Formats: sequence, C-alpha cells, structure tokens
Amino acid sequence: MCGILGQILSQPTDKTDFLASLSQLNHRGPDDSGVYFDDNIALGQTRLSIVDLSEKGHQPMISECGNYVIVYNGEIYNFKEIKQDLISKKYKFNSLTDTEVILNGFIEYKEGILNKLNGMFAFCIYNKSTKEFFLARDRSGIKPLYYYDKDKRFVFSSELKPLKKYSHSANFDAKILFLLLGYIPEPVTMYKDVSVFPAGHYGYYKNGELRVVKYDDYLFERKISKPYKESVQDVSKLLNKSIKRHLISDAPIGVFLSGGLDSSIITSIASKYKKDLHTLSLVFDDKGFSEEPYQNLIIKKYNTKHSKCLINEQIFLDTIDDFFTSIDQPTIDGINTYLISQAAKNNGLKAVLSGIGADEIFYGYPSFKYAKRLDFLKKIPYSIINILTNSHKYKKLELLKIENELSFYLPTRGVFSPSQISSILNIKESKVYQVITNIWQTYNSEKIKNIEDKISYFELNLYMKNQLLRDADVFGMANSLEIRVPFLDKDLVDYVLRIEPQQKFGINNKIILVDAVKHLLPDLITNRPKMGFVLPFERWFKNNIHLFSIDNNFKKKFMNGQLHWSKIWALIILDKFDEKL
Repeated sequence: MCGILGQILSQPTDKTDFLASLSQLNHRGPDDSGVYFDDNIALGQTRLSIVDLSEKGHQPMISECGNYVIVYNGEIYNFKEIKQDLISKKYKFNSLTDTEVILNGFIEYKEGILNKLNGMFAFCIYNKSTKEFFLARDRSGIKPLYYYDKDKRFVFSSELKPLKKYSHSANFDAKILFLLLGYIPEPVTMYKDVSVFPAGHYGYYKNGELRVVKYDDYLFERKISKPYKESVQDVSKLLNKSIKRHLISDAPIGVFLSGGLDSSIITSIASKYKKDLHTLSLVFDDKGFSEEPYQNLIIKKYNTKHSKCLINEQIFLDTIDDFFTSIDQPTIDGINTYLISQAAKNNGLKAVLSGIGADEIFYGYPSFKYAKRLDFLKKIPYSIINILTNSHKYKKLELLKIENELSFYLPTRGVFSPSQISSILNIKESKVYQVITNIWQTYNSEKIKNIEDKISYFELNLYMKNQLLRDADVFGMANSLEIRVPFLDKDLVDYVLRIEPQQKFGINNKIILVDAVKHLLPDLITNRPKMGFVLPFERWFKNNIHLFSIDNNFKKKFMNGQLHWSKIWALIILDKFDEKL
C-alpha cells in the first residue's frame, strides 16, 4: 500500500516543488519513498511495505529493459499465479513483489493484464520511448486515483491534497451532493478542475490528451441456474479462497471484529489459515451501542489475540481535530474507521481485513427491502405524497419526484431532502434536481432488469465506492494502515452477483451467506438483526453542541428532536471543510 504521484508538464519539472507535493503523502508510506525524473516527467511513491519488505520493492520501479517505469498502490492477491505465467514466457524477476508482476504483465499483455488481476490497485506506467502514461484503477474503486488535466499540465495523485493548489475555486455541485448523500460521488471532487479517475477504467495520456476506456464492470445478468445447495457450497469455497488470499502478507495483519455477521465470518475463516489471529474492536461505555457480547463469542470460539479500544465521549472530542485534519473531502461516515485504524496502528498492525462489500453483494441493507415499496409509492400522484413531506420524518420522500431510477434508492440513503438543501445553500430547488440528474448519467442502472439488482448496483457504485471504500482508504492511510476487503474478491463478486435475488433473502437478508457459514458461527451471530457500526453520536453532540459553529436554528431543531444527528454531523463537517477551502 502506498501513495503515488506523477505529472507530465509542458516545461521541465521543478524537482523541489514535486518533492514537496510528494511529502504530503508520507503518511501513506512511511517505510520508503522514491522519485523518477525525465525532463518534464516526474513520478513519485511513498511506500508502506506489506509484501517483500526488502529494498527490492522500492518504487518507482524500472523494467528490466529500462523502458518502463511504474508507480503502484495496492495489492494483487493472485500475483504469484500471474508471475508463473510470465516466467514461462522468459520474463525475469528481481523481487518478490506484485509491483514487478504488474510491470512485466503490462509489457507482455498491455491493457489486457488488467483482466488477469484480482485485487485492489491504482497505478501508472510510463513508457520512456513514447513519452506516454498508462493509468488504471480496479473495478470496485478500492484504491483511489485523482487527476488534474488542464493548461498542458497533467497531474495524478492518490489523494487530493497535492492537487488542491491547481484548483482556483470550490466545486459548488460537490456541496449539494454532500448534503444529499453524506459523501461526494465520483467523478466529482470538492475542487473545480480536479476529478476522480474512474474505477474499472484505464487511460493513456500522450501529447496533452487523456483517452479513458472502461475495461470492467459489475455484471448481474446471465443468472446461475443451480440448485440452492450447490450455490451455497460454491459461495463457501469462494469465500474461503478469498480470505486465504487476503491474508498474504510479510507484515503484521489482523481483522476488524465488530461482532456483526460479516466480520465474524472473516474471523472464523481467517483463523483456519493464520495462527494467533489478531482481532480488534471498538467498545463503548454506552452499552446500548456496544457489541462486546457478540465480539466475545467469536473471540472465545476462535481464541484470537484480541485488542479492545474503548471509545467514550472525551476520547471522541480529543480525536475530532485530528480527524478533521485528515479529511481531504467531506464525509459523514469516517470517524469510526479513523478510530479503529488508529487502534490497529497502536497495536503494531500494518494491514487488516474488513467486512466491506458483503451487504452490497448479498443484499443485506434495508434498501433492498424498501425498493419495491418506494417504486410503488412513485406510482401514486405526487400531490398525495407531498402531504407526507410536510413532516420532517418523511421529508426525503421528495426524492420520489426524481425522473429516473434513483427515485427508489435515494430516499433510503439521502441525508437532506432537496428542499432542505435548497434552504441551507440558498439556491433554487431545481438546481438540486439538476445535479441529481447529472449524477444519473454516471450511475445509470437501466440495463439491469431486477429491482434488487439495481439497488445492488447503486450500493456498490455509490455508497460503497464513494463512502465506505474511500473512507477506508483515507482514514486507514491516515494511520499508515492497509484495509483489505475480501468480500470484494473478483471471483467471489462475479459469482454472487449472478445468483438469483430470491436466494439471498431470508429473515435478516443474506440468507445464502448465512447458510454458507452457519456451521462456523454461534446462532446468536447468524440470527441477530443487522446493526450498523455507529457511535453514540446523538448523546455526544447534545452534550457538546456549543462547541460547534453551525446555525443556531439547526442546533435548536436537533436538541428538540426534529433533526437527526447525521444531519447535524453533516453540517459540522461541511462547516469545518469550508474553513480549509
């Protein structure tokens, strides 16, 4: 796991300026750093050593032939198999890294190497003879990549911080989207003229032009026609294979254990392949939010080496400034990741496994059950629905007015309604709907037939990619920690998305996943209702609302129970971020 930075300019590189920009990524790679300069070309990397801890893993890495240079961020879990293929084709290797496998794989297969990679990645390969950049990013968008392309200057980075100086103003649409969703969806960023390089795409940059091509996407069709028991067995095998792969590491690795189904599954399977498995959890003094009893069931059953991190109100307040400092784009869902990542770092871990992705592919969120109800409500004349929106409880039903399929998704995922956003930002409500329409152009689900599959597409591409995965990268890396996501293993995802939706629904959803692992887990884990991983925010904010400089009207509504804590948190985040712009 690393931080990468690169640029092609119309004039020779200012090396001092480039090194200063690269230093902004030091937290991503405290173990090593390196640069490569070639007239107007510059590449840099900061390294967090996970696989092959020796100096042979140093980047930028130059190919044996001397013509190609790579900077790479990520982990490829099937790199050993690809390496054997390349060795059979007479390629030589000087290291044990996956970096060198990608580099030689590109030389052999060009962009065709991407479909062979199973892992998380964002990288750039420079062709010295053609003066050309090749960039690529994994399908799920686990690893980030941002870029600026204007005025004969092309710059890319793992984070937004080195790119801020090229933007001369904030992107107002990003504020609208943040208040709507609690995050900012790709390709939009908070900075005008700075974009996200799209997941599942590659690009060539040459002679001042970036050409971007999609190479992979989630596929829901061509459903599997197998008996249910066979599908259960297949899921079990693929899950075991994925978790075993994700444990490959030459550095200390562990598992985030919340006590929920997904993290318990990872712990139970990982313990088969790794002795003295290290697990971590957050616990709270507020027992209403503590999942400690469920965590203890798994810790005892699998005898893990467990570390508990107690979070209380004062620790939250003491941490919040560091959290705000680490943010490079607004998000309402990252402080829990920041805290558990900090705990992992303090316990000597460099990598951890997380349960992100399970709810998206096995249909575990409430949004899957609500979709058909919302689709039905959309058929009712809006004049009737409008009566309900007068209540703050049903305000988000305004989103049923959207004239595309986001209308049966956003009411379950939105933070503020369009009219509320209009009031907060002092803009016309029509502007909010226009921004939503623009986002639909990127996240169009019309080719998908089944409504639950459409929700899965939205959960994977909107919520997971732009909030969960982005937060995992930003706040894991803020603590020099790599967060791995075995539920997003390419083979597993490709199979599960082709399972008929009715095979995924049960009392608590995710029934096929439960049946695949129920022999490994206590009934109290497999039968418990889903509980989101949240902190006791409401009580903490009410006790300390005077510390935050947001509008008093919002404070009063929150204290009177008319405004959910997530809305107050969103306003606090936006206010803090405005100070940084």
